[in-house]
Amino acid sequence: MTRRKDGPSPVAHAGSGVRIGVLRLKKRPDFVAAAKGRRQHQKAFVLQARERESAPGETEGPRVGFTVTKKVGKAVVRNRIRRRLREVVRLAGAEPFTPGCDYVVAARREALAAPFDELRGELFRALKKIHRAGTLRPPVAPAGDRKQDL
Repeated sequence: MTRRKDGPSPVAHAGSGVRIGVLRLKKRPDFVAAAKGRRQHQKAFVLQARERESAPGETEGPRVGFTVTKKVGKAVVRNRIRRRLREVVRLAGAEPFTPGCDYVVAARREALAAPFDELRGELFRALKKIHRAGTLRPPVAPAGDRKQDL
């Protein structure tokens, strides 16, 4: 079996009439930017999402990144969780995701033992709640930073 080299994913352009797939998020600045966006907490993971800055007229599909910290477990456990979450996103396809947005799935230990159908349900619920407000905007400032009414 041969592995595909890192490079552009085999996705079609928006104008060709073919569905655009989900791309991978791989660079740290993209993860940091997504962390500043909206969050939706679930039992098995936290979904973070943010619209990315793109050039006018540039149509690119959604990008998804995965993070599993060392607190979750050793390498074997982290890799297994990451593989399960990647498969959930792959099976979901690009339709529930918004084009031009970056998503980060931050795994929790519960993702290891959760039934696969439950993980899929949590992903769809999280996406629905994140997109419910319409646009993906950064979270509001903490209460300590706001002026208090006197």
